[in-house]
Amino acid sequence: MKYKLKEIVDITMGQSPKSTYYNKVGSGYPFLQGNRTFGYKYPIFDTYTTVMTKRAKAGDVIMSVRAPVGDLNITPVDICLGRGVCSLRMKNENQDFLFYMMKYYVSHLLRKESGTVFGSVNKNDISGLEVDIPDDPQVQKKIARYLEMIDEKIEINNAINNNLEQQADALYRKFFSPQSGTHG
Repeated sequence: MKYKLKEIVDITMGQSPKSTYYNKVGSGYPFLQGNRTFGYKYPIFDTYTTVMTKRAKAGDVIMSVRAPVGDLNITPVDICLGRGVCSLRMKNENQDFLFYMMKYYVSHLLRKESGTVFGSVNKNDISGLEVDIPDDPQVQKKIARYLEMIDEKIEINNAINNNLEQQADALYRKFFSPQSGTHG
């Protein structure tokens, strides 16, 4: 069934506190200003704020709304949203489905991107995004679980590849260092 995003999702646009409230020591709330610390699926936090302006709840899908528009993550804890991100919460609380649905529909949102140097989208652009999804929450959950299993395999493969790269680097250093006697 077709919906405008605002019909099925609660959208919270970020609003940054004054920079005097920022810190790097972990005092207060984790703070995201944009996608700089986004990971494969979850962000890491290196900036905190002692003043909460706009909150994303743990499990919310967070999306960058400034260049680059459309990067997605899921917040593992409650955080403070800066003006470069927004949070999305499915009204039926099917957050996993929302994450994968947005991965698909973000390209549709990018067509609404404005700005000559730094692209951005606003709440109206996001709210008006048309999506076509199954009505049945159980079907949504099945779709999300299937895609989540694929993502889990990707993460395992990435970890294996990183380990192999580290092993190869160690072997290169061992065999090609001046002390090994194996070069030239």
